[in-house]
Amino acid sequence: MHFISASSLLIVLTLLSAPLHAQAPERMSYQAVVRDANDALVTTGPVGMRISVMQGSLQGTPVYVETHAVLTNANGLATLEIGGGQVVSGSMAGIDWSTGPYFLRTEADPAGGTNYTIDGGSQLLSVPYALHAANSGVGPQGPAGAPGAQGPPGQPACATIRAGNAIVLYTSSNAYGFFQGESIGGLNNAQWTSTSLSGTVLGAIACENTIVIYTTTNAYGFFQGESGSNQLNNAQWTSTSLSGNVLGAEANKNQIVVYTSTNGYGFFQGQSSGNLNNAQWNSASFTGNVLGAAASRHQIVVYTDTNAYGLYQGQSSGNFNIAQWTSTSITGTPIDIIPLR
Repeated sequence: MHFISASSLLIVLTLLSAPLHAQAPERMSYQAVVRDANDALVTTGPVGMRISVMQGSLQGTPVYVETHAVLTNANGLATLEIGGGQVVSGSMAGIDWSTGPYFLRTEADPAGGTNYTIDGGSQLLSVPYALHAANSGVGPQGPAGAPGAQGPPGQPACATIRAGNAIVLYTSSNAYGFFQGESIGGLNNAQWTSTSLSGTVLGAIACENTIVIYTTTNAYGFFQGESGSNQLNNAQWTSTSLSGNVLGAEANKNQIVVYTSTNGYGFFQGQSSGNLNNAQWNSASFTGNVLGAAASRHQIVVYTDTNAYGLYQGQSSGNFNIAQWTSTSITGTPIDIIPLR
């Protein structure tokens, strides 16, 4: 689950994927952790929200606007469906998702009314696929085959590939890791190992070899090192404290970054003689207002309105080194970020 913060950093927002049905619903699930001007959670109370889908930029043309009156839970979490509110203008069905970019603008009144004092937003970097498919039209029909003829067999379904060897279950207070180590190339009996969580849980994210749970105050990494000929060791937990308001997380093949309004925290494993070392955290301080992040196969970039910060690992004799951060200043307002596919 990825979290995106509004400006002024008083709301943490998450856009969740729309469910796929035979007929695509014109709605998207949405959650927000609501904080007031003193950075205190607004718990078990009414919150007024206005949601706008903007075309071109956050200051662009509003193609759909709606309002909501929602109640937060004991953790300050408000849940709603974009497309299910009181329509102010436009319609979800009328949005042509192929003519983006689109941005989600969020405004909130922590007192429950329509005095929207918290204003922010972020780019919708992923097209709402079900909605896009619903209005993308149908391609031309191919010619009919000869009577009685059978066409060639179709391609097999895509397979889900799971490269890692661990699972994490987490609650609001604890995380439970399930794993197997190895001895002389054979998997050992599976084991559980747990850790206590501090702060309000915001989400979790995984790459091929590591898993991270992150809260409002800490990030907890679950990993296995290796010994001998790539034999997995017992899994371990390692954590780091977080400064600033947590905005989101990104993962690639072998790295994870949790980023806040002030810092980026990279979680990674180096290698020795082809074996994965124990995982480590490496952080960077940010300048400017954080706008977003993206990941390629081996790099992760977090960018602000003034700078971009990249996490990467070099290699020595084919082994990944310790991860490092490098930054560059930016001239002008960032429009988009595009990783290689």
